[in-house]
Amino acid sequence: MVLTGCWDIHLLINKKMINGISFDAAKDGKLIGTVSAVILNSKGSGQFDVKSEVIQATGDSVSNVGSIIDSMLPGTIEASKTHVVIIGEDLAKRGIMSTLEFFYRYPKGYLTSNVLISKGLASEVLSFETVENSPAAYSIKQMVDGSEGKTIVPNQNLFTLWSQITDPGVDAILPMIHQNRNKALVVDSIGLFDGTKFTGVSLSREESTILLLLMDKLNKHAFLDIPIKQSSEESKPKETTATFEARKVKRAFNVSFNKKTQEIECSLKIDLYGAISSYPTGMGQKIDREQLNKEMSAVLNKQAAEVANKLLEANCDALGIGRKLRVKHTELWKNIDWKNKYKDVQLKPSIQVHITSTGVIH
Repeated sequence: MVLTGCWDIHLLINKKMINGISFDAAKDGKLIGTVSAVILNSKGSGQFDVKSEVIQATGDSVSNVGSIIDSMLPGTIEASKTHVVIIGEDLAKRGIMSTLEFFYRYPKGYLTSNVLISKGLASEVLSFETVENSPAAYSIKQMVDGSEGKTIVPNQNLFTLWSQITDPGVDAILPMIHQNRNKALVVDSIGLFDGTKFTGVSLSREESTILLLLMDKLNKHAFLDIPIKQSSEESKPKETTATFEARKVKRAFNVSFNKKTQEIECSLKIDLYGAISSYPTGMGQKIDREQLNKEMSAVLNKQAAEVANKLLEANCDALGIGRKLRVKHTELWKNIDWKNKYKDVQLKPSIQVHITSTGVIH
């Protein structure tokens, strides 16, 4: 009865909760900021309708944009529960540190917020109308979680991103979001970074999964659709698609320096263990596991080589070769310009498939 209460109390009725934020590049180096504010409409009996209100402003910095938006909404905006932070690709190519710097300095920053790059304007993604009037930020968060579980995009948030962009021995990768032809939002690709800048290079859905497996970032599982050539009575063999579900990964990652040739070599061997989840032409027939292992491994090795070439061309050290080099060859690391030397690395990935189950149909 005699206590005055917490001195740092913040009543919810005085706050306007923000669940999603997006940033786009504007003219003259300015910034376009868009927020999705949560609106709770009481229906009585303790039930509420949750809707969102999208507000946009242009300013010189994130802090300036925030101040302008704060004056446009009743109450004080509260970004401590922001689910997603979306950055437009044009702005990301300038660099993301100046945009995200505010969230790291803000004492109430929500460091588990997912960070995404949008193809096109980020504001259009955040203001996308979803079914049942559900705020877009909630739907985007669920899409990211689903893609993470299938090992399509990395589990990347403000906290993990900071440790990567401040480490000279590794480069960041971020999930990308876009609208498909059906005008639906899709999270199924990865954007490659060189330092703090988006390179403009992105990986497709299949390539994204291959990269995450090379990074030993298998989540719950990964589904790999692999084209397989089947023999037939006709002159040309038919091609079908088998789906391999990777459930376990073993990784051997080695970085070496050849003093004679002055070349840095990186060998990356991946062993995938899993089951055949789809193989239409194999129904009613016994599957030759050894032969199918070889065929699948050959296709995945070709895809892995293409992913490795894209990483080198984009100057994106997503695998952390520099970090490994800094630990094993300290003197060499001190005497080289890694950003210029990375493109000359001999990157040799190898993937071996091990089928442990073919399902109920043999």
